[in-house]
Amino acid sequence: MRQITKSAVRRSTSEHILALLGIVLLAPLVPLRGGDPSATPGDSALPLIRPAVSTGTGLLLQPPLDLSKFTTEEFVALSSTVGTNRIHKHWTSAVVTLPPHARPGVHGLTEEEVKDYMIQVRRLFDEGSAIPISDTGLISTQEDVIRRPMLNHIAAFSNSVARVYLLVQKTSTDKGWGYFSIVQDLTVDPPLDYFADLNGKGVKFEGATCYKCHSSGPLAIHPARADLVSDAPLAAALSKHIADQPLSRFRFPQGEIPPDYGRPLALKACTKCHDTDGDRLPLFRVHSHPIRILVDFGYMPPKRRLTPGEIDELRAWLEQKP
Repeated sequence: MRQITKSAVRRSTSEHILALLGIVLLAPLVPLRGGDPSATPGDSALPLIRPAVSTGTGLLLQPPLDLSKFTTEEFVALSSTVGTNRIHKHWTSAVVTLPPHARPGVHGLTEEEVKDYMIQVRRLFDEGSAIPISDTGLISTQEDVIRRPMLNHIAAFSNSVARVYLLVQKTSTDKGWGYFSIVQDLTVDPPLDYFADLNGKGVKFEGATCYKCHSSGPLAIHPARADLVSDAPLAAALSKHIADQPLSRFRFPQGEIPPDYGRPLALKACTKCHDTDGDRLPLFRVHSHPIRILVDFGYMPPKRRLTPGEIDELRAWLEQKP
C-alpha cells in the first residue's frame, strides 16, 4: 500500500470487513497462544485453518505478498499495541452472549438499535470483555493497494435477535486502530446485514465499499501465514459460527441506491452455493478481489479445486468489460 493517511486506512479497511463467500477449514495450524477449547468438546474437535498457500492459478493480479521478513515476534508485538488486556483471552465459547433485546417481540431492528449494538460491542472490546481472534489476514494483506501486513482482532457476539461482529484493524505501519462492525438482524427473514465504520463521532453505515467483499455477510478467517494467528482453535470455532449463519441480505444505507452490477457469475462450481436461492448470494465482477484470492489459495470451492478449464472460464468472466 502507498503511504497512507488515517482516512485512507479507514476507506481501505472498510472494504475488507470480515464477511462470507463460503468457508473451508482443513489442515492444522499451530497457535501462538491457546485458549481453553477443552471446555467445549465440539469446538476443540473442529478442523483447524490450514496455512494460506497459493495454488498458482494465475488469477492473482499481483504475486502473493512475501511476508518472510515479518516475524512472529513482530506480529505479537504489533498486535499487542491494541492493549494486552483486550486480547489472548481464555474462552469456553467463541461467541460472547449479549443481554436480551430491550424491545419484546421485535420484528425489524431500527437503525438506532443497530447502532446501539455496534457501540455496545466496541465498549465490550475496550473493556476487555470480548473474545477476539488476532491474526494477519490473507484477504486484506493481498489487496492490490495494501501490500503490507494487515493486523486484525475479530470478535463475535449474539443474542436471540442479532449476531454482531467487531473488527479492530490497522496496517503494520499505522499507529491507530480502526473499528468496524457488522450487525445481522435475525428478526426478519432473511436476516439483514448492516455494515458500519465506527471511527468518526458516531456510527457511519457503509454500502457499496463493503459489498465488494461482503455480499453475504462476514468472511471466514483466513490467516496470511501459519504463525500469524493468536489462537487456532478459537479461529476455527469463530469461522464455524460464521459459516453456520443463514442466507442473509446486504443492507445498503438509506439514500444509497445499489449499483447495477451486471450479470452474476454462472460457473456451475460456484453457483452450487452462490445463487439467488443458494446458501450464499450470487457473485458479480465487483467481488473479483475475494474471488481471485479465495480460489487461488484453495479455499473456494470448499470441497475441491477448480479444474484448469474452470479456471480459464472464471478468468475470462472476471476480465470481461462491463
